[in-house]
Amino acid sequence: MPDEIVLPPTAEEDPKTPEVGDDEGMEEPPSNKRRNYGHYHQENGSTHLCKVIRAPKLECIPMPLDITKHFVAVPTEFKLRNNNGCSWKVMVKLMNDRATLDQGWATYAAVHQIKIDYMVTFKLLTPDTLKVIIFDDDGIEVVNKCGKHDEAFANKD
Repeated sequence: MPDEIVLPPTAEEDPKTPEVGDDEGMEEPPSNKRRNYGHYHQENGSTHLCKVIRAPKLECIPMPLDITKHFVAVPTEFKLRNNNGCSWKVMVKLMNDRATLDQGWATYAAVHQIKIDYMVTFKLLTPDTLKVIIFDDDGIEVVNKCGKHDEAFANKD
C-alpha cells in the first residue's frame, strides 16, 4: 500500500477554543462598546432611522431620541444626501425635545415624490449629514435624479 500523506488539520477542522484563564486571542472591546457574551452593543444609540410615511402631509419628520444622543448640540440644519450623491438642506427644529426635520422637508418630499406607504431610511454620516434612501410601497429602492443629472441618466440609456 502506498504511503499516506497526513496533512495538519486546518483552522476549520481544529478550531482553538479558549480555555478558562486563556486570555490569548481574546481582544478587548472598543471603548464605546460593552462586552456581553462575546458580542458587542453600541452604547451611544442608533445611527439609523427608518420612517414609513403614513400622513398625507409631509411637513416635518421627528427624529427618535436615540439619534439625538449623537449630538453635542442639535444642528440647525441637516444635509440630506441622496443615493445619487445630490445634497439637500433641511432646517432642524426642536419640537417636544426632539430634533425634527422641518423647513425644507416638505419640498424635499414633493420633489422626490415621496408618497404614503413609502419607507424612507436615514443614516447619520456626520453630525450634520444624513444619507437618505427611499423605498416605494413595494419595497423597491427609488432612484432619484435631480435636474443636474437628467442628461447623465439619459446618456446611460
